[in-house]
Amino acid sequence: MTNLMKLRWWFFAFALFALLIVGGCSAYVRLGTRVVGDFASPDGAHEALLMVRNGGAATGYSTGVSLISRNPLTRQLALIRRMNLFVIDDNDGAVRWGDRGQLHVKVSWLSNTQLLVQYPAKARVFKQETYHQSTTVQYAPSQ
Repeated sequence: MTNLMKLRWWFFAFALFALLIVGGCSAYVRLGTRVVGDFASPDGAHEALLMVRNGGAATGYSTGVSLISRNPLTRQLALIRRMNLFVIDDNDGAVRWGDRGQLHVKVSWLSNTQLLVQYPAKARVFKQETYHQSTTVQYAPSQ
């Protein structure tokens, strides 16, 4: 076997291994993510997905909102990727979560380009984007 053939074999083996690792991690993240609310914009162009992600025994649940364009592919990608607008958790038990691990978050469209997200004031906020895909997002902590 020549050196070039050995090199090709190792490259193929490495590429296959990397593909399996990425696919396995994506499947793990996807299985730990559940959509608990789906809110279409008034014009139907976008969706705000309210999701719960179970990080496993070490991290617990996080609740978040992703904004996507309305098509099945972007919906599935949103379940694998991190949440792009808003992420909170229960702040080490300061906020009660529901039967599916979600915190009490209300999502509503004020117009085709304005989204309102209401969430418990005691929740720990990890991410809070105010603008995404030509949509302005307002946040309102509630008691």
